[in-house]
Amino acid sequence: MLIAVLCGTPDILYRLGRLGCCLGLRLAGIRIQTEGLEFIAFGQNYLFLANHQSYCDPPTLIARIPRNVRLVLKKELRRIPLLGAIMSLSGFIFIDRRQSTKALKQMLAGAHQIRQGHSFLIYPEGTRTRTGRLEDFKEGPFALAIESGVPIIPVTVSGSFAIMPPLQLRLKPGTIKLIFHRPITTTGLRQSDRHSLINQVRQAIILSLQDSEKPIAQKDTTTTDLEAN
Repeated sequence: MLIAVLCGTPDILYRLGRLGCCLGLRLAGIRIQTEGLEFIAFGQNYLFLANHQSYCDPPTLIARIPRNVRLVLKKELRRIPLLGAIMSLSGFIFIDRRQSTKALKQMLAGAHQIRQGHSFLIYPEGTRTRTGRLEDFKEGPFALAIESGVPIIPVTVSGSFAIMPPLQLRLKPGTIKLIFHRPITTTGLRQSDRHSLINQVRQAIILSLQDSEKPIAQKDTTTTDLEAN
């Protein structure tokens, strides 16, 4: 942390964080299968939008996304000793999920970081699934994508729920599959296009999920809550 402050860049924190994620996953007996990395162009920043199955998802994605990514997280995580300070230094955004209007404003503050060339990883479901199946998407991440004009890369996470279901702290050895889909451009879109953008990203993610991970029925894919995890 001291080096990051003195150098004025969090790069060393990202490198150490990625190394820690890789080591932790290996020690837990978790293997990662990855497809679609060829869609991530060198020098281009993105908004990575992934489904959220378990606590294993962030370290798995951080270990495999070939660039530094910042996250949008609930504000309570900022209180974690040391880790909260590290995430703040790394440019993570913390939002108040209980106040949707405030959460949207906090999230849209990330548009400035994106325009500066930073990439973000966000879970549009807002929190982990409790059933193993894909939940509805929040609008906030898509409002951010349109505001910043950055391409979206939908990411399908499969197999993570079985490794660490809700309310279980023990990790089971297994395989998590990550599929990075073709970028979806947001250039020229208006905020009124959010719903069609949500459906496009959601369908890309659903296509690569196992049957047990897909939503049971296709309902309205949006919610009026503008928060995100």
